[in-house]
Amino acid sequence: MSIKINNEDSVVLIPGALCSEKIFADQVAGISPPFKAIFIDNILSETVTEMAKNLLAHAPSRFALVGISMGGYVALEVLRMAPDRVWGAVLISTSPRAELPSQYEERKSWIVRKDSGQYEDLFDEIVDACVSNKSVSNDARACFLEMVKSHSSETFTRQMTACAMRPDFQESLKDIQCPILLIGGNEDSEFFKNGIKEISENVLGSEILVLPNCGHLPTIENPKSTTRAVKQFLLRAVEREI
Repeated sequence: MSIKINNEDSVVLIPGALCSEKIFADQVAGISPPFKAIFIDNILSETVTEMAKNLLAHAPSRFALVGISMGGYVALEVLRMAPDRVWGAVLISTSPRAELPSQYEERKSWIVRKDSGQYEDLFDEIVDACVSNKSVSNDARACFLEMVKSHSSETFTRQMTACAMRPDFQESLKDIQCPILLIGGNEDSEFFKNGIKEISENVLGSEILVLPNCGHLPTIENPKSTTRAVKQFLLRAVEREI
């Protein structure tokens, strides 16, 4: 069946912390057409809630969401604030839970090191924490490193603080009504692997895909499989809109 995609059936993509639009380069190429990919600038937003409010102020009346890591937190906040505007959501490498004490301490230590002039020394450490050495893509590490380097130290502090102070979304999962696809890597941390599993278990009818040999950034570590899954999901979800 031929599906006509209306303007309001757009897809808002939300990058993770220290990422750029390049984190979704393969996915944008793969879904456009028939879908219209949209990015909404949140670089100056101080909190996850502020990011969600800014997205809602600039997005079409109806849209789908694709969010990775911090972008997944923003997507969950959008789903809590305006569930009637979202016709489908892909949540990648994210969690409904608030920051753990151990995560907070790690972020705080990074900010302290950044403030002491060691920001560039953090680049490889951040990339190593996110990209698996078993990654299918040989370009994933270089791609993410380039994105990290493109951000100022002020953006680093702002985004790390926003992630650390994010809301807890566990209670609002039961209220999600639109189709949901969860994607993660089997080489990601237990926190995020458990995060997508928890969302899947608490959102009726959701789907989950765990990719092998993949860390925290499936969109660049295994772009072909991720793009295929995202596009097929969006096509199924938009059928429910017609």
